[in-house]
Amino acid sequence: MYQISGSQAFWAFALIDFGFLSIAVIASRLVSPKKPNKIKNTAYECGNDPFGEARTFRLTGISRYFGYAVAFFALDAFGWMILTSALSFQVTTELVSMIAIYTFVIFTGIAYFLVEKDKLVN
Repeated sequence: MYQISGSQAFWAFALIDFGFLSIAVIASRLVSPKKPNKIKNTAYECGNDPFGEARTFRLTGISRYFGYAVAFFALDAFGWMILTSALSFQVTTELVSMIAIYTFVIFTGIAYFLVEKDKLVN
């Protein structure tokens, strides 16, 4: 019986995965409808009126939604910090004070973003 090593298994899986993905991409290109129009060429902006062309969205879209991404990551980090501190077995005044300071900093930043959102995002 032939056994393969860990690196051989990885590369075999990578080649098989790449092959299936290539077949899927080629098949979707072959069977997809090709009827371009103005609406399909505009960027989808989650309910906001699109501006510019879809080709230029990479530069303008990044700067337009950067504030939302920062707010998301701040709240995500806040959630993980609260979760990990809640799992601590020893609740001390030092832990509670650190959580209070961190909460104040995060909520101050989110409040600033919400107040200045129209200037930062649009």
